[in-house]
Amino acid sequence: MITKIELALIERLKRGLGKLASDVASYGGEFDDEHLNIRRLPCVLVSYGGSRLEAKSMSSRGGRFESVDTFAVLVLARSMRSNASGRHGGVNEREIGVNQLIFAVKYLLVNQTLGGLVKPIKPVRVRTLWNNQQVKAERLSAYAVEFEISYTDLPSLEDGEFPTGSAESEHPEWLFSHYQGQLQVEVPLMRIEGQIITLNKQVEIGMNVETKDESESG
Repeated sequence: MITKIELALIERLKRGLGKLASDVASYGGEFDDEHLNIRRLPCVLVSYGGSRLEAKSMSSRGGRFESVDTFAVLVLARSMRSNASGRHGGVNEREIGVNQLIFAVKYLLVNQTLGGLVKPIKPVRVRTLWNNQQVKAERLSAYAVEFEISYTDLPSLEDGEFPTGSAESEHPEWLFSHYQGQLQVEVPLMRIEGQIITLNKQVEIGMNVETKDESESG
């Protein structure tokens, strides 16, 4: 789910920001000088920042939790002429400021559900990362715009159970089949017992059905 959310955030920001950003991508260590490509600026980078889990219902047959994920959208821009232009933007359309990017990112993401994937996105805070800092002979400004993104997790397994697995790559339990984790062995149903009661409740008819294991037939 985390990967799906990250990709959905990147897709929406790419489409919405247009030429405001030279690049929109997952964060890949760009704050290390060796990874930062000045020619990609201004850029917007999406990073997963962790989760907290809140119990919604608990029972002996497994519980349900809500996952509240933190995602940070990092915005980086170059100060072409001055500290102010790096934050506010410049006199021509090539000088995009971090303040413009912060506004655009919030405007595009707050209250969105990413096509029904999550609950409405909530803004949390904006943090300063670089303020007109010199990097590779350039003056750069960078901020992190943080959001909380909530969704209901799949029900947890019952006590002692293992996943049943799946051959479908989109199924959440495909992971366990593909990487050969232990899977739950289904116990075949051998007998069904019960009663059939007539409408006037005067006659009760016993019912006993033996099932057949298809692997033993033929």
